[in-house]
Amino acid sequence: MAVENLPASHIYPHADAREVNPAKVDALVDSIREVGLLSPIIVRRAMKMRNGVKAEAWEILAGHHRYEACVKLKWDDVPCIVMDTSDLHAELITIDENLCRANLSPAEEAYQTARRKEIYEALHPETRHGVAGAAARWDAADKLSFASSTAKATGKDVRTVERNAARGEALGEDLKRVAGTSLDKRVELDALAHLSPEEREEIVARAQRGEKVSARQIKPAKLADEPLNDFEAREKQVEALMRAWNNAGAEAREDFLSRIDKPVMDRRYA
Repeated sequence: MAVENLPASHIYPHADAREVNPAKVDALVDSIREVGLLSPIIVRRAMKMRNGVKAEAWEILAGHHRYEACVKLKWDDVPCIVMDTSDLHAELITIDENLCRANLSPAEEAYQTARRKEIYEALHPETRHGVAGAAARWDAADKLSFASSTAKATGKDVRTVERNAARGEALGEDLKRVAGTSLDKRVELDALAHLSPEEREEIVARAQRGEKVSARQIKPAKLADEPLNDFEAREKQVEALMRAWNNAGAEAREDFLSRIDKPVMDRRYA
């Protein structure tokens, strides 16, 4: 894609851009001053009000910290790649930038991953799990699943993507409230997902007030060992059977093989 030098004063952050980390900007300033801007900012055209008049501008899709570093270096123009894209595609680009480059907390990562799944499946509905019909399967044949697509875009493994998406779907907007609190840990998020909305509300509110709390210390109204999703339930069954294998004789092992969940094993050891 062609790189264009665009006026820095006409470039704006994305509406949902994450807060800038000053330390990261300063580190980029030193790097850009020494070797230049190696990765251009990705933007799309937009209209912004300037001096009471709508004027051409560009909205940052990826590279907000790099842009701020260029501004701090007092560059008049910033190298950019201009993309003509829809709102959903634009948001997808921003999320991928965050998942790849930003130092996200577990809560932020879960929220962004779940939102990426929502967008990806809206853009490619044929890839949704459980879509019926031969035509749907045919259309999806040349498209990656959400988890595989996200793994490829971010460099994370598929299982990590699936776990983060499950946390994001289970906790939703609560993830924004727990970000930066004592609950902003993967084990705490998994524990929160087991709580009822009432139980969750109380402990999240306490965490927001700055209290050091732990969802793992609360015995949920639901079963304490309820899995996060159906796949984990089957996986736990496999783990239990694997532990029993060591103590089993030949006949018992034959029974074991008849009971094991093959799709889980295939997925685990593929």
